[in-house]
Amino acid sequence: MTTAIFERSTPAMGTARIQAAWFAAGALVAFLLPFVFSSVLDLNHDLYYAVYFAGALGFLTWYVKATGADVAGMMRQNWRWSVVLGVLAAAFVVFNVLNREDSTPRPGGLYFIFEIGWRGVIYGAIDALLLTAFPALVAYTVLEGHVVTLARRGLFAGLTLVMVLAITATYHLGYEQFREDGVGAPEIGNTIISLPALLTMNPAGSVLAHASMHVTAVTHAYETDVFLPPQTDAD
Repeated sequence: MTTAIFERSTPAMGTARIQAAWFAAGALVAFLLPFVFSSVLDLNHDLYYAVYFAGALGFLTWYVKATGADVAGMMRQNWRWSVVLGVLAAAFVVFNVLNREDSTPRPGGLYFIFEIGWRGVIYGAIDALLLTAFPALVAYTVLEGHVVTLARRGLFAGLTLVMVLAITATYHLGYEQFREDGVGAPEIGNTIISLPALLTMNPAGSVLAHASMHVTAVTHAYETDVFLPPQTDAD
């Protein structure tokens, strides 16, 4: 009896250990990209984003290919509800940006249009993939995609939330401004942004909300020291 239980539990335990190792690697990558290329090398923000995008997407692609994580299976989970909740989360974070931050100068012309796409849509989407979708996929894989019952959904949400908080902290601590000011605001903000993923097992709405927050910050508070690290000037 003992042997049978051990044999049944070993694959799941092995999966959990492997996924924990991948998550730890992802949290380290999330810290090193801003620490090395923003804090240490102090790259121009647009050049830094190019490095960050390549590094984050490269790691996530490697993770999916190496582990065979079922991205399609997760993205089929409750996607309509995820989008609905994403719209609500987006409305909340947009309101928060508009009310928390004073309007600041911003660039004009074609460069401003570029920044809406580059620093707004793309940056926001990739942040959501790394800081929300990746933890959600790790939790989904640990649970082997079995998230039908209320208990399994609660376990998924709990595991995902712990990882979201952890990787959000490590990522923001890579930026000098958050090592000085703390990571409380990003932790709260990304928890709200992650609610669509936590409640539906699908991060589509979280990507929508995160991108909406970044676009609003670019257009309203381009020089913000909270919503668009690393901070930069419009000049």
